[in-house]
Amino acid sequence: MIDKDKETKQHLSIYLAKDPSSLDSTTLKIESAKPPIEFKLENIESAVLYIKKDPPKHSPSWTKLFTSRPELPEGAFGESSTVGAVLAIRHCGEKFILTFGSGFHLLQGEHIERDFGLRVTLNSVDPDKLRSLDKASYDHNPLNSRTQSTREVDIFDLHIDSETEMLYAVTGTSTVKCFGSQVTGRDALTLTVSTNLDGLAEILREALFRYRQKLPENFEWVDNVSRVRDSATCQILDLELDDVLDKQDFSRLWLGEPEVVDWENQVGYSFDMWPRTPRHVVLEISDLQDYLTTKALPFTVNSLHTVGVHINNSDYKEIKSWSAYRCLYAEVSVGGEEYILRNGLWYKIDKNFASKIDQSLSDLKSYEHPLPIYSFDTEGEYNENASKLDTSYHLMDKKNIHIGGIYDKIEFCDLVKDWKDFIHVKYYRSSSTLSHLFAQGCVSAEIFIRDQEFREKVNNKLPAGLKLADAQKMPDARLYQVIYAIATDKQIPQDLPFFAKVTLKNSIKSLRALGYSVKISKIDVDPAVRLKKKIKPKNKP
Repeated sequence: MIDKDKETKQHLSIYLAKDPSSLDSTTLKIESAKPPIEFKLENIESAVLYIKKDPPKHSPSWTKLFTSRPELPEGAFGESSTVGAVLAIRHCGEKFILTFGSGFHLLQGEHIERDFGLRVTLNSVDPDKLRSLDKASYDHNPLNSRTQSTREVDIFDLHIDSETEMLYAVTGTSTVKCFGSQVTGRDALTLTVSTNLDGLAEILREALFRYRQKLPENFEWVDNVSRVRDSATCQILDLELDDVLDKQDFSRLWLGEPEVVDWENQVGYSFDMWPRTPRHVVLEISDLQDYLTTKALPFTVNSLHTVGVHINNSDYKEIKSWSAYRCLYAEVSVGGEEYILRNGLWYKIDKNFASKIDQSLSDLKSYEHPLPIYSFDTEGEYNENASKLDTSYHLMDKKNIHIGGIYDKIEFCDLVKDWKDFIHVKYYRSSSTLSHLFAQGCVSAEIFIRDQEFREKVNNKLPAGLKLADAQKMPDARLYQVIYAIATDKQIPQDLPFFAKVTLKNSIKSLRALGYSVKISKIDVDPAVRLKKKIKPKNKP
């Protein structure tokens, strides 16, 4: 009888090949491995072991899983603690690849099914007994991060926002007996179990069953927005984008910064850094098209990868640059599905999720006071002019409030009207700038209600007629409105980029919960603003 306490545990990392019929030479770098060794396992169609070449000394414990089998020649693993191997298995009509040690280096990543382990894990864990997760945001400030707990918690105790963050790895308590006590999933399904090679058939069969299952209700939101990892699908989407560019249909294309930038230190943009190259006050896709035409380059995805977008300072020196492809925001439809290109990455949007976001914005009302036309180079100039044209608008732009902590420097708003409307102004450049606008408006309004020090400092920047009678007293948010004023030719909020809509929806929800009224204002743009260019003078070096 086996002593369970002393029973050897095996660490398994299980991948699923995209193509069940693929050759091992396609899914693996077999040139880096020794000659294959075939195994005959119970209820398995075929199993082939590949061991990495040239292992040094001291074989690790996982090699014992194979050394008891007659198929394995003596000394096959050498004597190395860094030896690696993969076991390619055909089972249940699929191809599985199990990696051991450093064997993952033998994988051909583009032929592996992405998120296989994640989906199996989400269908195999107790949702209230999670230990860690890896996530990536897709809002105005993309971040990758990991959160973990020393005790078992539910997924939201691990601080994930189901509408603005993507889950790409999770660890939790297993509810599946053959998976052992804990399961981890990303691209690979990672288990620590008591088994031998003949026990793999049950584990793989169960993993495949759970991979094909619909995600449980607790995790359905994971499919709201998913990054397209399949290279073939990305190529198809790029070809679709090429067709859109060829037709010059820019209704669902925007050009903008792929990340938040410091507007105070820049004067414009250029598509190269030659002295006489036009500098543009704002990024427009039509300007990029004109540049490509002057350079006799086709308006294609390949050209977008090679052409740069450069931020210029007042001396017309480069501050920062990206490829034009990273600056392109595109929404395309393929096969009845909606996809978004953002920051050089393709994402697929769940239909129900998109409808839910649009529905949540359907009752957003327009601001009752029209703002003046946008005819300036910068938002600062626009805000100053608006306050001069109408004395009911008080200028708050650039009057930052310092209170310390995570919100060390906050701009209360750009304009205050009648000391009840807090107006935030933004010229529409990209999804990232709008998402930043919505988030900033929400944060400043929340702190105004909750933080006495912040209110007192805001009060100090107001003229006598607008000051709060008692800044120490918590104000009633129901007496105020937060206005998001966007300078654009598009219809808002209908034509806003999808990720900006998500941030707007969440900001409205938070502001209304505090008691604020939230409205949106469309600022018309002077056509001359789009035509303005700045040229570096000839006499400058």
